[in-house]
Amino acid sequence: MHASIASYDATATPRGVEGFPVRPKVPADGEGIQLEPGSVEHVAHPEALPHGPWGMRLHAATRAFALAGGVLFIVLIAMSLVSIVGRKLFSMPVPGDFELLQMGAAVAAATFFAYCQMSDGHVKVDFFTTWMPERLRAFLDGLAALLMCAVALLISWRTAIGAVSSFESGEASLMLGWPGWIAIALIVPSFILFALTGLYIAGRRFRHALGEAK
Repeated sequence: MHASIASYDATATPRGVEGFPVRPKVPADGEGIQLEPGSVEHVAHPEALPHGPWGMRLHAATRAFALAGGVLFIVLIAMSLVSIVGRKLFSMPVPGDFELLQMGAAVAAATFFAYCQMSDGHVKVDFFTTWMPERLRAFLDGLAALLMCAVALLISWRTAIGAVSSFESGEASLMLGWPGWIAIALIVPSFILFALTGLYIAGRRFRHALGEAK
């Protein structure tokens, strides 16, 4: 956390010789300007990385999940392109391409939630809280992270039950005959990790609200 909030105002931002805006530099020690989440500056300078053994392990795990999801999306896109070209030019699409895309996209999309939580990338509407003291805002952020943790646990629980039900019923995809429970079960670890990150961020915000280490 930092001392103040900087907004990217074209009329108030200093401009260089060529007329382009000059962005404020964030000091190396992390103190000085706090960048608004979602702003242009925040994309380049996100919140400070988690500290402590648990925080660093969680950050590494969420990053690994997000990278795996990105690779899976690239594979799915390549598969779709091959299938489209094969269908149009040679009447030979990839068998079950729609099924693979549906199952793979669901698994890949779930991998990004935890990393987004750890990097403070979720969209926040703070119009009604900007006037509040910093510690009160930290408490509200912690409460929101705690609620996010509860929702992630609920989704994990219900998704796991759905995977068990799919396994017991023998549900399979129409063209490939792949068991549907596998794709459903692969979503569960991502939401469990999401819940853990929400719990970690909540604890971090509450400590800040109490005036302890940030």
